[in-house]
Amino acid sequence: MTQHIYWDAPLWEVLLLGIFGLALMAWLLGRAVRRTRLSAALAAIEPALNEQPLFFFDWERGVIALNDGAERVMDVLRTSQGPPFPLDVLADALHEAQEENRVVYHEGWPDAGSNLVAAPVASQVGGTSIGVLAMIVPEPPLALLEGRVDEPAASSPDWIEIGATLRLQRQRPVVRVQRIDPPMAGQAAVAWQENQLSPTEDALLRYLLEHANEVHAAEALFSAVWIEDEVDTLGLRPDQRDRLRRLVFQLRQHVEPNPSVPRYVCTAHGMGYVLYADEEGGAS
Repeated sequence: MTQHIYWDAPLWEVLLLGIFGLALMAWLLGRAVRRTRLSAALAAIEPALNEQPLFFFDWERGVIALNDGAERVMDVLRTSQGPPFPLDVLADALHEAQEENRVVYHEGWPDAGSNLVAAPVASQVGGTSIGVLAMIVPEPPLALLEGRVDEPAASSPDWIEIGATLRLQRQRPVVRVQRIDPPMAGQAAVAWQENQLSPTEDALLRYLLEHANEVHAAEALFSAVWIEDEVDTLGLRPDQRDRLRRLVFQLRQHVEPNPSVPRYVCTAHGMGYVLYADEEGGAS
């Protein structure tokens, strides 16, 4: 048997309970909507922090503007035309900082009087990079110090002298790079290190060397290394672009005196890559 329970209450009690419920829901919604935005928090600390463009990047969410200054920059960039597209430059620099887990800076972005600095953010557990924090600064970053090295040994006909600290074997996929070993007894020991290149690393390096000091589009480099892979007319797919970035990263580990500060295989953000070689060495 079904039982029915009836609540016999005055109308004013029913209305009071309904109004109370609606007020509680409105309060909860207001609390959710009024969560403090990062831009407001930065402005409360120091108004200049809200004007200094700050960005965050990770693989899942892409580029995020963290404050009002960054939002204004993004609004301007979305309407910019002509290669290299400024948004492509930003994405390229952030991808590189995340992929190679190092600080990346790009001078003259988004305009001639500004520079982009991107640094990976490490998690407290394991120290792996969880994303990249980037900012635009009005003056160039501090120059990184380069250790002075002794004059290299006389060049051999078996080796191509790419630069003062880099040699490439003419016939074999082998490079010799001059590096500064950790200081011993207060002095840094300079030594030549010989590294074996993989077939793809060797192909990329020799292709870049054929046209040293010239910027090569990512699509051209990809096609030169992976001849059998088709490249769409609209450009590289994300997986193809990531494969090229990883290859560049691996090559730098073998050819750069300091892989975290590339001096030979460098990124032309928003465009591609370039191999900086001595004029005589690159043409030999």
